[in-house]
Amino acid sequence: MKRTALALVIGLSISFPIAAQNIQGTVLDENGNPMEFATVAILSDSVITGGGITDLNGVFDLEVPAGGQRVQVSMMGYGMVELPVSAFPRTVRLQPDNVMLEGVVITASLPKTEIKGDAVVTNITGSVLEHSGNANDVLAKVPGMISTNGGLEVIGRGAPVYYINGRKVTDDSELRNLMSEDIKSIDVVSNPGALYGGDVRCVVRIRTVKRQGEGLSYALTSQTKQHIYSCHDIEPSWSVLDLNYRTGGWDFFGKLVYWNQRGYQISTVDGTTLLEAPDGNHDFFETGTLDYRAHNGGWQYVGGANWQISDSHSIGLKISHDHNTIGDSRLLVNSDVYIDNDMTDRLSTVNDTRIPNSTQWSGNLYYDGTAGKLGINFNADFIDARTDSYTEMYEHSLTSPAELYSRSEAWTSMGAGKLILSYPLGKGSLQFGAEDTYVAAAQTYSITFDQIPATDASMSENTLAGFAQYAVGLPFGQLNAGLRYEHADFEYRDHMTGASDLSRTDDSWFPSLGFATMAGPVSVSLSYTGKTQRPSYGKLTTEISYNNRYCYQSGDPKLLNEKYRTVAVNASWKWLTLSGNYERVDNYITQWAAPYNDEGVVLIKSVNLDVPLKRLNFYLTASPSVGVWYPVYTVGMQKQYLTMTVQDPRVEGGIRTVSRNRPMYLLQFNNAFRFNRSWMVNADYSYFSRMETDIAEVYRPVRDLSVSIQKSFLKDDALTLNLTWADIFNSSAVYARTDFGRYVIDQPNDNFKSCVTMRVSYRFNSANSKYKGTGAGQDAKNRM
Repeated sequence: MKRTALALVIGLSISFPIAAQNIQGTVLDENGNPMEFATVAILSDSVITGGGITDLNGVFDLEVPAGGQRVQVSMMGYGMVELPVSAFPRTVRLQPDNVMLEGVVITASLPKTEIKGDAVVTNITGSVLEHSGNANDVLAKVPGMISTNGGLEVIGRGAPVYYINGRKVTDDSELRNLMSEDIKSIDVVSNPGALYGGDVRCVVRIRTVKRQGEGLSYALTSQTKQHIYSCHDIEPSWSVLDLNYRTGGWDFFGKLVYWNQRGYQISTVDGTTLLEAPDGNHDFFETGTLDYRAHNGGWQYVGGANWQISDSHSIGLKISHDHNTIGDSRLLVNSDVYIDNDMTDRLSTVNDTRIPNSTQWSGNLYYDGTAGKLGINFNADFIDARTDSYTEMYEHSLTSPAELYSRSEAWTSMGAGKLILSYPLGKGSLQFGAEDTYVAAAQTYSITFDQIPATDASMSENTLAGFAQYAVGLPFGQLNAGLRYEHADFEYRDHMTGASDLSRTDDSWFPSLGFATMAGPVSVSLSYTGKTQRPSYGKLTTEISYNNRYCYQSGDPKLLNEKYRTVAVNASWKWLTLSGNYERVDNYITQWAAPYNDEGVVLIKSVNLDVPLKRLNFYLTASPSVGVWYPVYTVGMQKQYLTMTVQDPRVEGGIRTVSRNRPMYLLQFNNAFRFNRSWMVNADYSYFSRMETDIAEVYRPVRDLSVSIQKSFLKDDALTLNLTWADIFNSSAVYARTDFGRYVIDQPNDNFKSCVTMRVSYRFNSANSKYKGTGAGQDAKNRM
């Protein structure tokens, strides 16, 4: 029945009345690029009697009410155009306004940030950010974004899903190899609506500068890294070669990516477990060090073609193959074991893991076009991924040395299709469609240790979604509303015993509502969304992994989906941007540790919290300019509200509460100095205060000071050299403590980020691919 309903959405015939007198046109910016969300108003004696907004292609189609005399086109940050209806051209080009700062005109050097619809938009072309390096360098300095130990995040929302010209970014190399000179603007969407998957919490949309001309173009970027402190390894890091050949309406493209990277972590671990035994309770204490080193490398091959049949129709195909040729890691753990303050054992564990085979094939097929006023965008995607891993463990012990072997094999495949239709309706634009995603996965695990059973399991999930979103321009602002429905069927099969077999169905509705307006010189937006976050497939397993004789790890196929409800606000005035949001998360998924037996073994398992997690975030970004100095300063606060009950037989009643409510305060000072067209120096500093995040307490501040120098050469800055020293003082270690009641762990982690990197980029006849595939099955891809 649900498939039938969604088929009706896909096959819905459009039958809207057509106005007797319409006016059509396209709105472009100063560079000839389409302007989305420009306001087009019909005036009669200076009174607005009708109007609407432009779509993704800058196109509008409006009915002219009786008495309509003039057409007015406007966009914040651009000069207004107003002409008689009878003389209105098919194409309107808006020119940017100059921004006045205390009598000084700031034009081509200051990034212009404004609010358009659902996004905080920063214009890169003509600003100092135009020459800041690659896309990652630009994103780190855009209002609404922040650099963390885990990479780039949307402030208060986590890692985003990236789109370049409407096409989803599927690998990091696309951002590494996209140079700042090719970026027109960046949209940061902190609360995306119904068109995006139910699990997409934030989006970054990158628009590139249109390059004209045909023939061959290519870009080569390579980076090498020298580690500074704990080790002195030199690694090639990565290299990317992009090729593009354009002729007529055809666009052929290819990419070759090589990576060879190392990772490090050194930790001290103190874990205390309360053991309940027949002879009473005992304190089991393990203290020691952890030294982890990983080495990964491989190749990626991408090829595809795009055919621009006409201005109204284009199709394309892209195939990608990833092959890991290096996948080695070593974990060394040395620890002393105490029971009631008496040392009972001394362990030295060597854990060597090898991944000899890890491959992935993926592909995308798309069509993008129009049929009259109806816009059509269709995408079909597939992924097939396989991984084998082998682990050898040697445990030296005072009591019982051991030698163990384990093997794991995993296979995952996905197929997805997504259709989006758009149509002008009334004074606005309606977008609606459907998405179908099917995932199948299997995993086997075995170990030469009798106390941990072997695993042979498979799972499948089919998710059907229907969605609609309507945006309309009003005299007092822009309103958009959306609704997404998802139906998911999940099955888990335990092929060993059948004891963990599970089948379940989930039906969810995700509403979204947003409003943007001008309050004098201040642009403001307010939005609400409902979202979900499904567990990654690695967490939906009964497999018990052996870390060492006192620590096991497992998942749970019964995990519930996280449910998010978020209210977000953004405001922009000149070079100031304010972002804030409040969200409530139900069924929050985290890692929980508890005693596995009465011998001191702890099981770490994915669980749903039984209480809601609430977060409040506010951040203020200032991006003025003073001569050759272009700072981007961000200050902010993130506070969560979480109080849990934990089991602890040492207290009366056996239950106590643990609160994690300490706020985190953030300072991030990015400083760019541009001395002339070809030289740029950056000095960036970030500070994160002590905080309580998730279920953990970070009890020391985290700091990071990085500097870089960049020089461009040749015509159009075709050759760029960048030298960066990241985390100069190696001060970004994270000191964390977690209280699970019967188990408490204190673990400072140092990842030794401090390193010097050198990046070289060369571009010839720069041309961006016209490929317009936006992808399908994004939720499943993230979980894989």
